[in-house]
Amino acid sequence: MDKLVSDFISQRTLSLDMELNEPLYNAILYLEKSNVLINQMCEENQENLVKAVPWSSMHDMYKRNYEYCSAVLGCFLIGQFPSSEALCRTAIEGAVNLHYVSLGDSMGKQIAYFKNHLTTERKQNRSWKLSVENSEYPQEAKKHHFTKIEEKEESLNHYENGLRQSLALSGVDFDAVDLKWPNIFDRFKEADDEVGYRTVYAALCSQAHNDAEDILNKIMSRITANASGMEEAQWIEQYNFSLYLLLTAINYHINASAMYIAKFSIKPDRLIECKNKIVESIILVTEHGPRLVKEKINFNVNGNL
Repeated sequence: MDKLVSDFISQRTLSLDMELNEPLYNAILYLEKSNVLINQMCEENQENLVKAVPWSSMHDMYKRNYEYCSAVLGCFLIGQFPSSEALCRTAIEGAVNLHYVSLGDSMGKQIAYFKNHLTTERKQNRSWKLSVENSEYPQEAKKHHFTKIEEKEESLNHYENGLRQSLALSGVDFDAVDLKWPNIFDRFKEADDEVGYRTVYAALCSQAHNDAEDILNKIMSRITANASGMEEAQWIEQYNFSLYLLLTAINYHINASAMYIAKFSIKPDRLIECKNKIVESIILVTEHGPRLVKEKINFNVNGNL
């Protein structure tokens, strides 16, 4: 077992004796290998990177998404497949954000990202305050809420002033940027991945929003007549689909990492090699998964199971 893989497992207090199939092993290996590469590249090019104003916060975006991908793997390793899928959505959206910010005006896009957050939070504060005012809460409880709203507003103002002043030191005018942070569909589109939004991301949204699909599958396995092995087949299908989504999320992450590092004129060749290994594992899962499911289901046209 590669030390990167064993370290990943050990750090999560899991057993090194657990069995890892090839795609799962590769998912851990190449996520960790890509992270080592990114850190090495940043260290080797630190002198130039620190001069680029957008770099430090873009690296923060990278590190945050690496943690999401690690959590996706962690949930999968302990058999929490739906939870792993839900986190895949977050990891893919984080990767798309990093990819999007790596294109064109990285500084302007980051400022738009920050301004969108501040605007959204202030809007939520106004709605929160209105709901409290219209509620039947006791005055003491209302007062508590109003205090928390004021504290949150102060934090948002602190964020905004901090950004404005720190960017000004680097010659960037925070207030002059009027770019709008696009919705997630437009961010996928800007990254030339509209189909990815319509397929993988849409499927993951259903898990994140706790829709009825998984429950419907459970019901179908119980009521389907003249078939045996449905429950086991369904488990294998979910395992393989979750593994596919896990690999896809890591693929998005490594691709975005390559875009991010290339933004600063650093060759991403070794990252692309990691990405290609993940793609090979995705192909392996998609080619063999359906066969494994079919092997578990037996039909009897005479109605005798």
